[in-house]
This record gives sequence, structure tokens and C-alpha cells, in this order.
Amino acid sequence: MLRTMPTRSNCMSESQPQKERHRQELMEYLVHSEQSRDIISMGPEVFIKLCEQIRATGLVKDAHRSTVEEQVAKFLHIIGHNVKNRSVSFFFHRYGETVSHHFHNVLTAILRLEGQFLIQPNRTVVEPHILKNSRFFPYFKVC
Repeated sequence: MLRTMPTRSNCMSESQPQKERHRQELMEYLVHSEQSRDIISMGPEVFIKLCEQIRATGLVKDAHRSTVEEQVAKFLHIIGHNVKNRSVSFFFHRYGETVSHHFHNVLTAILRLEGQFLIQPNRTVVEPHILKNSRFFPYFKVC
């Protein structure tokens, strides 16, 4: 009976092409569908531009079986939906350790691009609607 049971390595190698095909279909859907906003919280054009900028940093590179676009999509899905690596690993058919590694690589690249995306406010100028709102008083108190 044990001889007829497939080994673990045979099971994994048989399902690998199917998992790879699923990932490719998912990425095609993200890049070419306006419903990508539901998954990664941004449109396809903006997603492609972000991936190009992240690729240009050199911190995130295409891996053997994972493109920069897939790694960025995983990152955006995690931060956009506040999900755990375990959920993303199921969704993208990756190990949790791989998802974590990709997440941290993309996060590092985003932090490097901070100057292009985030503009620090001028400390001397506070918007009037913030200045007059008591909700923000302890944070934007002008001395």
C-alpha cells in the first residue's frame, strides 16, 4: 500500500504548474482589470508605475518564480486589507516565509521612495480647518 501512495515530492511537483498558472492568471487580472482596486486598492496604471519605481530602486528584483509585480501586489494586499501573511500565502500559493520576505523587501523599497511620495508638512503653517477643530488641538497646538 505504501508503494502506491505518491510521495510528498511527487505531490508538490504535480501541483506546482497548477499553482504557477493560478498566480499568472491572478497577476493578469490585477494588471488588466479595473477591479484590481478591490484587491490592491489602486488601479492598474498606478500599480504598474509603482512597480517600475520600486524595480528602479534595485531593492526588489524578479525572483525565480516571483515577479516584482507579484511581490508588490502581496504587500499592497496586506496593508490595504489588514490581513496576515497566512491569508496572503493561501491567496498567492506561497509559503508564509516567502510572503514575509517579499513584504519586507517591498517595505524597504517604499521607505527609500519616501521623498517622492510623502511631503512633510511645514511646521509653521497649520491648515485652518485643523487649527480650529478641537479634535486635533493637542497635536497641532500653535504656541
